[in-house]
Amino acid sequence: MNIKSILAAALVIGSSSLALAQPAAQGGVTVQGSVDIRDHRAPEYYPPAPAPVVVAQTDFHRPLPPVRPPQMKMLANDTKIARFGRDTLTFARPMRLQSIKLQGETGKTSVSEVAIKFANGRQQIVQENQLLTKGGCIDIDLAGNVRNVTGIVIYGSSGARASFDVLGRA
Repeated sequence: MNIKSILAAALVIGSSSLALAQPAAQGGVTVQGSVDIRDHRAPEYYPPAPAPVVVAQTDFHRPLPPVRPPQMKMLANDTKIARFGRDTLTFARPMRLQSIKLQGETGKTSVSEVAIKFANGRQQIVQENQLLTKGGCIDIDLAGNVRNVTGIVIYGSSGARASFDVLGRA
């Protein structure tokens, strides 16, 4: 390369860097405030961003809490089989039950049969032929998983001071 081309290139590079160093407008013009750029192609309203979702940290190594068994409901308290040989319990609306429990309170009660009436019109008859005493109980599992019970009829006889409770497992 010859000297003339090197000098010409140096002058071009030097003059362009000087042009960047000095502003083009001279004459005391100053710009105040900020520049507001508007894009009219986009809609004016932007919906607010959704709230951030907080994911709870869980400890997968911790054992799950124990599952409590279904609680027993008191369906009838201090029940006694009348001298007609039966005691009838009817419910205003069907009760969802898995099992029924007869629990002796006082005296002796002879239970010969228990008839459970369901909301669909069917009934389950259980032959018990057991003596229910204080502290004793008779457990009856209902046919099916959970049934809608509308009534219970208990056949048998109770002593003079005998009473029992009827409980239901929901």
